[in-house]
Amino acid sequence: MEYSLFTKLAAEFVGTAVLMVFGNGSVANAELKNTKGYHAGWLNIAMGYGFGVMFPVLMFGGISGAHINPAMTIAQAVNGMFPWNEVLPYIIAQLLGALVGQLIVYITYYPHYKDTDDAEAILGTFCTTDAHNDRVNYFLNEF
Repeated sequence: MEYSLFTKLAAEFVGTAVLMVFGNGSVANAELKNTKGYHAGWLNIAMGYGFGVMFPVLMFGGISGAHINPAMTIAQAVNGMFPWNEVLPYIIAQLLGALVGQLIVYITYYPHYKDTDDAEAILGTFCTTDAHNDRVNYFLNEF
């Protein structure tokens, strides 16, 4: 079945939001003070991201391909597996979905953000960080 571009974009939007809620939500649960999962560790975070990818792929893989990441969209277009005229709309839907997903995490964990003094722990709920605290490496990880 062929889906409309709007339906595919909605699937990418929701799928990317789900990834952010499960992935970054698991980081917030493990890193922010006074959460039930405080100091739960990397297994908790890995499971969160794993489910955050698995659920959108199962829900939307047959609709949009469940790229849920601009890098995947661009890579598929470069390899001729995805039409270039849909790349920009997909990326916009993914970015908006990521923003909404992160907003859900922030609102859900807002009291815990206020309780947490560690800026690196807070930053880790928004983006990938490394143990060396290197801002250039942060940028390259996200790029």
